[in-house]
Amino acid sequence: MKISLRQLQYFQALCRHGHFGHAAAASNVSQPALSVKIQELETLLGKSLVNRDMRPFCPTPFGYEVLASANRILADIQSIEDSARQHRGVEGPFHLGIIPTVAPYLLPVAIRLIQASLPKLDLQIREATTDELLDEINHGQLDAGIIATDVAASSLTQRPLFQDRFLLAVQASQSKALDLKDGEIVFEDIAPLKFLLLAEGHCLRDKTKSFCKYATQETLNQIGASSLHTLAGLVAGGYGTTLLPEIAFADTEGRSELAILQLADPSPERTISLVIKSQNEASMNIAKLERILIEAGTQKIKETRAKLSARG
Repeated sequence: MKISLRQLQYFQALCRHGHFGHAAAASNVSQPALSVKIQELETLLGKSLVNRDMRPFCPTPFGYEVLASANRILADIQSIEDSARQHRGVEGPFHLGIIPTVAPYLLPVAIRLIQASLPKLDLQIREATTDELLDEINHGQLDAGIIATDVAASSLTQRPLFQDRFLLAVQASQSKALDLKDGEIVFEDIAPLKFLLLAEGHCLRDKTKSFCKYATQETLNQIGASSLHTLAGLVAGGYGTTLLPEIAFADTEGRSELAILQLADPSPERTISLVIKSQNEASMNIAKLERILIEAGTQKIKETRAKLSARG
């Protein structure tokens, strides 16, 4: 048996995360599968690579030597892949990461346009939180990511795609009781209600907390939901209120128990952007893909705003 790239990749991930479960999640495999590959590598080399008595896990002295070699090998392979990508343009495998509060709303439109305009592109989707996506872009596991926060790292290049305003989701009966006026709502109008938040790691959680900057711990409900669909269901049940992005508006239509209202100007919003590794910017010819994503997002936002305007 020979050393495989997968063994080196999993070992590199474990050294980076210091935790078998986190390394497995970042590598899109089960923890047992990752553990087996690392054990196979140790068996092949005849020496232990990981100090399992320490937390977080770290390499043994020999493990550090292997890690240095693994880093060089994997970096060389990444360089070859980047060079090939430059010559072939946007075709072949392309690993795109996207955050969960954008994925279910943007992808159905975007993928249809991509299939029509870039038929040779083999798009592989990875849905994860912002921090996970940025880490995987930095380490070459993803070609690009779609996120909704600003990136400060110089190793990454961020390209804005479209603006996504926030709407207020509230139970219809509560909206009537508070006499909320569409387009005129400020935080003080809804202060009596509990604000429902997504789980830690979701950028929308931070946006909501920023809007509710005067809220107390009693009015911020740390419910920890992982999807906007779950939040909308809880709001409909009268458990509180929350912010929903415009791009998700279509999923709430026809739900009579929900009131989706516009906030007073200037309403909070987020910038949906495409992120790539800065050193790959010249070699990755993704201008056409970028234009498609802009078109898909702009189309969804225009549809929402037209429906909101039609309500009078």
